[in-house]
Amino acid sequence: MSIKSKTAVWAGKLTTKILKLTGKGATAFPGKVARRICPDILKYLAGDMKIICVTGTNGKTTTCHVIRDMIEAKGNTVFCNDAGANLLNGVVSAFVNASSWGGKIDKDYAVIECDEAALKSIVQHFGDKDVTAVVTNLFRDQLDRYGDVRNTLSKIRAGLEQLPNVKLVLNADCSLTSSLRDVPHSAIYYFGMNAPIYEDTEFNVADAPNCIHCEEEYQYDYHTFGHLGGFYCEKCGYKREPAQVGLTKVLEWKSASSVVEMDIFGETVEAEVCLPGAYNLYNALAAITVAKLIELPQEKIISVLGKVTTHFGRMEQIQLGDANLTLALVKNPTGYNEVIQYLIRQDLSGNLVFGMNDNYADGTDLSWVCEVDFEKFAAHAGEVKHCYFTGKCVDEMQSRLEGAGFDKEKFVVEKDYKTLINQLKQDGEPTYLILSYTCMLELRDKLAEFVPLKKFQS
Repeated sequence: MSIKSKTAVWAGKLTTKILKLTGKGATAFPGKVARRICPDILKYLAGDMKIICVTGTNGKTTTCHVIRDMIEAKGNTVFCNDAGANLLNGVVSAFVNASSWGGKIDKDYAVIECDEAALKSIVQHFGDKDVTAVVTNLFRDQLDRYGDVRNTLSKIRAGLEQLPNVKLVLNADCSLTSSLRDVPHSAIYYFGMNAPIYEDTEFNVADAPNCIHCEEEYQYDYHTFGHLGGFYCEKCGYKREPAQVGLTKVLEWKSASSVVEMDIFGETVEAEVCLPGAYNLYNALAAITVAKLIELPQEKIISVLGKVTTHFGRMEQIQLGDANLTLALVKNPTGYNEVIQYLIRQDLSGNLVFGMNDNYADGTDLSWVCEVDFEKFAAHAGEVKHCYFTGKCVDEMQSRLEGAGFDKEKFVVEKDYKTLINQLKQDGEPTYLILSYTCMLELRDKLAEFVPLKKFQS
C-alpha cells in the first residue's frame, strides 16, 4: 500500500475510536474520512479476498447474515457491514475497521450489503476481483429516491456491468431481477420457489405487470407474493428460469421457523429454516446458493439453517420483563403485506405497535401506505388489546388503520419511545412492533437502556 492509502486507514480507524469513545455510531463517517485522503482506498483494502455483494429491495441484511454463517460453518473467516450502512462510505468504514493499522485484512471473505443505487460506486473499486453478486428482488421502494422500479433495475445493472467476471446469483421468480441474466458474467445461478407457498395467495403484480422486453402482460403458472412466481410472456417467450436452488414445498409453518422441502442442485433436501415468514425463505434460498458455490457440504447447510437467528430488527426477539417483543422492519407495501401475512398466522392477543417516520432513510413519500392490506390485517386483529402509534407519522397511520376497520377504542398514541417502552413493560403482553427503518433504529436504541442489546457499528 502507498503512504496515502496507509494514512487513510489510520485516519479512518482513529475516527472510529473517537466516535465510539464519545458514544456515537461509527458506521459511515470513518469511511468518508478515509476516502477524503485516498478516494480509491477500497481498491487497496479489498486485496485478494473473495467478495460477496448482496443488493435488491428486500432481504439484503438477513441474506448477508445467513451467508456469513454459512462461510463460518466452512471454517473460513469473514466480515460484514453488519450495521447496514450500505452506501459507499459505510462499506469503506467496514473495510477500514476490518483491516490492521497497516491496511491488511486477514479475512477470507467480505460479505457486503449494497444499496441498489450505490452499487456502482462500490463495486467499481473491485474490478476483476473474485466477486459474487446476489440480487434478492426488486419492488417499489423509496419512490422519492429511486423513482420507478425499472430505474432501480438500471442502477443495479450499471453496477454489475463494472464486474465483467462476476458470478451472478439471481431470484428466478422476480421478472425484473431475472432480466439481469444478460449482464456480462462468468457464471449464473438462480434461486426461487418451485411452487406456490400460500393457500390463500393474493395476486398483486403492480410492481411488474408487463414484460420487461416487449411490454406484454405476464402470465403465471403459479404465484408466491407481489409479482414473484412462475412468470412467462406469451408474446416474446421471456420466462422464469429453472432454479438450481428451489423450494418445492412448505411442510410446516411454525411461529419462528418453517420446515421445507427443497431441490438443491438436483438433490431433494428437507430442512427447518429458523427464520419467520415466507419472505425469509427467499433469503435462505439465496444464502444456500452461495453456500453451494463455496462448496459447503449439504449437512452443514442444513445445520446452519436450523440454528440461524433473526437479526437487528428483522423479526428480532427481545425480552422486556414479562413482555416478549418482536421487531419487524417494514419499508414498502410488498414487505409490509408479507409481515401482515406472517402476523395473521400468529396468536394476536397482545399489543401491536405501529411506528412510522418519513425521514430520508425511510423514504419521504409515504403514499405507499395506502396500498398495504390493513383491511386483511384488521379482520384478524380482533383480540389485540392495544394498538400503539409512535414516530413522526402517527396521524397518517391512525387514519389509515381506522379506515381499514381497526377498533379506534384500542388506539394509544405515544411518541416518546421511553414512555412507550415502560408502558409495554408494564403491560407484560407479547407485542409486535411494526416499524419503519429510522423508527426501528431510534426505538431499538432506547430499548438498549432497558435490556442488553448487541450494537451494530461497522
